[in-house]
Amino acid sequence: MKFYLMRHGEAEFNAPSDAQRKLTDRGVELLTYRLASCQEMLASVNCIVHSPYHRTTETAEIVSKVLNINTLYCSDLWTPDSDPHIALNALEHYVDSVPLIVTHMPIVSYVEALCCDGNSHYPQPFGCGEISSIEADWPGAGLGTRQARF
Repeated sequence: MKFYLMRHGEAEFNAPSDAQRKLTDRGVELLTYRLASCQEMLASVNCIVHSPYHRTTETAEIVSKVLNINTLYCSDLWTPDSDPHIALNALEHYVDSVPLIVTHMPIVSYVEALCCDGNSHYPQPFGCGEISSIEADWPGAGLGTRQARF
């Protein structure tokens, strides 16, 4: 199975709640540029999974437009405080697809570390819009290999 983990684009700080934070204009611009420059590396992606937060929904819509992907799934399993074990295990629903998951810090780092290192003791932070490409025999702890970060 191949999947991609992505942190949302740069978001504003002033919002009534964390879930309502929107992408900044700069965030939209940088994200669009980044995605356009790595379209070839993301050519196998055929669906997008994202958290219900505003900034991840916006990011997923930009990914959808740039990569011409019409299959989007919104999931509560990918919010900042979600359980990384549950989120990683839920990827079993996508074993016949190549999903790109748009999510947040810290869960994006925890899921990458859990899948590729077997635990989440030393997660590496993701920058805004950063993507990790992972190949795994099955979406489980220690079963994946990080192919690239871009």
